[in-house]
Amino acid sequence: MRHAPGVHVPVAPGMILSHSALLILQGLSGALVGAVLFYLLGSLLLRRWIRIELYPLLLSMAAAFLIAIVCEVLLGKLYYLLVGRPLWQYRVWPIHDGYTSALNFIIWPVYGYYVYFVHQVLAAKRVTIRPAWLKGLASGIDGPLLEILANGFYLLCYGTFYFYYLPGDLRHFTSIQVVPLYMVMGVILSLVLDRLLQRPRCWHYPLGIYLAGLGFVLAG
Repeated sequence: MRHAPGVHVPVAPGMILSHSALLILQGLSGALVGAVLFYLLGSLLLRRWIRIELYPLLLSMAAAFLIAIVCEVLLGKLYYLLVGRPLWQYRVWPIHDGYTSALNFIIWPVYGYYVYFVHQVLAAKRVTIRPAWLKGLASGIDGPLLEILANGFYLLCYGTFYFYYLPGDLRHFTSIQVVPLYMVMGVILSLVLDRLLQRPRCWHYPLGIYLAGLGFVLAG
């Protein structure tokens, strides 16, 4: 049934809840695929199953969530101020003017999961990168590659971009222009993680950091 323009059509709370639940299930499916893929890839590189240490893993996931979601909003707005147009727009559950998504409370921790396994592989191969901020520069390479993977998954499974880059240099999956922004975020994440891992273990750190990120999402 068609409704006249400007007529407000009430939406039942159950319908909103169902839609949100569906989006969360989609995010969880992507997170699960990424988690399995990164674990298998890391184990393949080391030719053995990687033993997971829960505390540094959760710390990496929580820190990546908070730092990444704040950085993408702040750096995205800075890009807009400098260039006059946004670099990307989220298509799934956008918040904070489309610079991030409410689903990133699930998705960004997976990046921290990925970072944890990268560090595990480097440590097992006896590769030491110092100073700590140098490791963060690698985010300028792996970040856009993981964006292609994320958008590819969403297009294949759900028929939509998770986020859409306005420049078409890489078919809107990501953009070369985002490389320096990922480097900034990666350097901050590396420095924060390095400092936190040097401190005595305290489970309040991953919990508090994750809750701070969740608060940023809810504020959007």
